[in-house]
This record gives sequence, structure tokens and C-alpha cells, in this order.
Amino acid sequence: MDKPLLTIEDLHLVFGQGQNAVHAVRGVSFNVGREKVGIVGESGSGKSQTGRAIMRLSPSTVNIVAKKMDFDGIPLLQQTERQMRQIRGNRISMILQDPKFSLNPLMRIGDQVVEAYRVHHKVSRREARARALKMLDAVRIRDCERVFNLYPHEVSGGMGQRVMIAMMLIPEPDMIIADEPTSALDVSVRKQVLSVLDELLRQRGTALIFISHDLNLVAEFCDRVLVMYAGRVVEDIAARDLHKAIHPYTRGLLDSLPKLDQPRDVLSTLQRDPIWRDAPTIFHPREVR
Repeated sequence: MDKPLLTIEDLHLVFGQGQNAVHAVRGVSFNVGREKVGIVGESGSGKSQTGRAIMRLSPSTVNIVAKKMDFDGIPLLQQTERQMRQIRGNRISMILQDPKFSLNPLMRIGDQVVEAYRVHHKVSRREARARALKMLDAVRIRDCERVFNLYPHEVSGGMGQRVMIAMMLIPEPDMIIADEPTSALDVSVRKQVLSVLDELLRQRGTALIFISHDLNLVAEFCDRVLVMYAGRVVEDIAARDLHKAIHPYTRGLLDSLPKLDQPRDVLSTLQRDPIWRDAPTIFHPREVR
């Protein structure tokens, strides 16, 4: 078994204090190797908060505690903000949900990609521009010179998401955290964007944490799936075996999905059991890549 790139043990995130405290993440533990790991669950299950905690991007009011949160041997919780700025983008990048809110509307697209590269590489603007154009071409953007000089509002959602992928990949990070990166895209564009992302990940050996509500998408795209409920990981399973999930919460999510080959007049409704909040995580046999 290869050494994990990311190791998290007993992670807790608490918003507020005293009687008003909200435990958004409770005792989460998992490893990530050079693989694509999907994190699924309902809104409020703690998926995005876990991803932001890894990047140390949680609000200052959040209390983050963990026995271990190490990235490639670096204890993330012990790093200063200055040290984290060297890790963000350079070692770990994050692709956010909607390019309309992630890209700077006042900067041309090319300038934003160039900036993402020059922050971590001491090169001339000319060299960074050539690198940015090459990266835009790598994410299959046609007429890169023209797109380089456009503003974010002048491109489609699918192209904007490709620009975000280019920005996150150009520093050549070891890991990418993608938080609902395709939810704003239609199905055909979504497949194109994921195909580009998958190809670039394989070429570079980059690890991926893919946060999503879409179980079918995660099962098709990822190697492994973590299912979160009420701030905890309740099941850890290979993506190809997701249909064999054991935990009743995972089964409930799967049963509530419409299926073309099994038409039903009424979809199943998830019936929650209070015991799920603290029941042990179900781990399935696996290998960390």
C-alpha cells in the first residue's frame, strides 16, 4: 500500500461556542492517495466544510481540531498563514462551484491564469503568458489568444469552468479539491469538462477530492466514495461498488434516485434513523493508490 498523500484523523469543526455551538464536522477520518475520492451527502452534511478545513479556509470563528491533518508529511494545523499561502495553489488547489463567482470580473481571463502561475513561479510575464496559453489549450479552449483577452462575463459557463481548471492546474499541485465543480453546467458540457479534468489528472498524477451531491456522477468519475451524514463519514467504499453499499443512509440515497430501466410512479423517501449520527463508519476493503 502506497503512503497516503493526505491523512485526516478525528477532524472536528465547531461553529460558535457554548449552547449555540454547531458541530458541523464530527470525528471525520480518511486517507487520500494518488486517486480520485468523491465525497457525497446531503446539503449540510459537512462535505464543503471538510474541504475548506483542509485548505485552512474556514472562517476565523470556526474551531478546528484534529488528531492529525497531514499533507505529504506537513501538519496543516500547525502551519502559519504565511506557510499556508505557500501550500495553497502550489501544493493543493481548489476548484469552486461556479466560475461566475470565482473569477475576478474586473480582470481579463488571461491575466488571472498568468497571476495564478506567477504567484508560485519566479518567471517573466512573457514566459508566464506562454505557459497560460499552453494551459488554456490543454483544457481544450479553442482560439486561446482570443479567450485570453476576454472578461469572465464574455465566456460561457462551460468555458469559465475550464478556465478555473486551468488556473488550478497551472501551478502543478499535488492535490485538487473540487467543490461541486460541474453543478452549474448542463449534462453534455459537464461530461466534456470532466473528461478534460480526468485526462490532466492522469497525466500529472494529481490526487482529487471531488465534492458532489450527484451519486451517479461520483460513481462513474471517482475511484472511491466517502458518504457523509450529519458531519461524519458513515461509509467508505470503492466507486465501482457503490451499488453494493451497506449503510442504510447510502442505500436510502441510492434508492431515491430515478432509474430509466426501473420506472416508478413515486420515488423512495429517505427515512432517517437517529442512530446513524453516531454509528461506526462502514469501511470496505480497499487499497490506497
